Amino acid sequence: MKKNIFLIVFALVSFTFSASAQSCCSSKAKDKTTSSKKTAITEKTAASEEVKAVFVSNIPIEADKTEKFTVYGNCGMCKKTIENSLKDVKGISEGDWDRETDVLTVTFNPEVVTLEDIKQKIADVGYDSDSHRAKDEVYNSLPGCCQYDRPIN
Repeated sequence: MKKNIFLIVFALVSFTFSASAQSCCSSKAKDKTTSSKKTAITEKTAASEEVKAVFVSNIPIEADKTEKFTVYGNCGMCKKTIENSLKDVKGISEGDWDRETDVLTVTFNPEVVTLEDIKQKIADVGYDSDSHRAKDEVYNSLPGCCQYDRPIN
């Protein structure tokens, strides 16, 4: 009989300990979930503010002008590199390279940046345009998929 009472008491103590451990763990998990949700919301808010800042700083103004010219390249990585080379240039509000036609359409303020400066920025990252040639060592450092057939100069 003492043995049965001991087993019953042991079972009750084990159950109580197990239940409190679960509630402790579940509250920690709940806190962790809440915390990760707060972090995600904060990160999402920060990201949307960052995107807004990018768009606000690149709003076209009346003095802006749009030009189109050829920039040689091959792939999506080329597009990203070409467009990113212009992203932080003051006076450029938009740049879009079409990989099917090799045509870059750029909107810029000619009082702040010249078309020659824009073409040079693109050449500096390894891409030839209709009037500017990238240095051979910069072109040769491009990934294999980005090494287009260079025009003869």
